[in-house]
Amino acid sequence: MKGHIFMLLEDFISEVAGDEVLYEALEECSFDSSKGFVRTENYPDEQLVELVNIVVGKMGISISEAHFSFGQWLYPKLSNLLPSQFTQYPHPAHVLKQLDDLHHVELKKLYPDAQPPAFQYNVTGPYTAQLIYTSPRRLFDLVKGVLAGMSSYYAVNIEVEVQHNWQGNNNCANFLLKYSESCDL
Repeated sequence: MKGHIFMLLEDFISEVAGDEVLYEALEECSFDSSKGFVRTENYPDEQLVELVNIVVGKMGISISEAHFSFGQWLYPKLSNLLPSQFTQYPHPAHVLKQLDDLHHVELKKLYPDAQPPAFQYNVTGPYTAQLIYTSPRRLFDLVKGVLAGMSSYYAVNIEVEVQHNWQGNNNCANFLLKYSESCDL
């Protein structure tokens, strides 16, 4: 996982739980967290999982709730980092349609060794779409949270139904999206 995500996670923990919880959690980690994370470096996914597990234990919330909340918080932060051609739309569908390109082209420009998830976006009607997410990290609740963050950011309600184990693949989920406003793609 890229250090950039670790740094955003640290910001999120500080904001929602406080610096004390963050510092205590970092001290409890089995890996060396004393040097801080570097945005462009890669870190084992297990380190992120360990940090999240420690924090959710301290906060008394579920992993699912933590992933969703982080995803919801994350989208507005990431949108400020993205090129305007990905975010300057009045509807989240435009961004979601380009999501796989964003991950596999733009992200790879900045971080050539990144291992991004795959996204497939299919329009199914004027108010509906399908977003298929595939990743061995299985961050389904994080994706659902990002969709909630996008809903707030673009002021377009998105109802989300998630179908896990899509087409027999444990690493894949089908997100059925229903928008409150039509989108012309």
